[in-house]
Amino acid sequence: MSLIKLKLDNKKNIVLFQFLYSQNQHLGWPRSNRFNPEDITIYTTEDLMERNKEVLGVISKYIKLKIIQY
Repeated sequence: MSLIKLKLDNKKNIVLFQFLYSQNQHLGWPRSNRFNPEDITIYTTEDLMERNKEVLGVISKYIKLKIIQY
């Protein structure tokens, strides 16, 4: 299982991020950190990494986010 770690600029954007990411079904499972909710880890598979990069690129036009790790 592959991981993508990212950090949202503002924790108020968590719901918007979840909504935008959910528009692309079956790419992965985003989970927020309980203690730092703006830290999100997306669990996905290796074959979906490129598609996830594309989707996160589009989402970053609407939400300021920083990708920490692929």
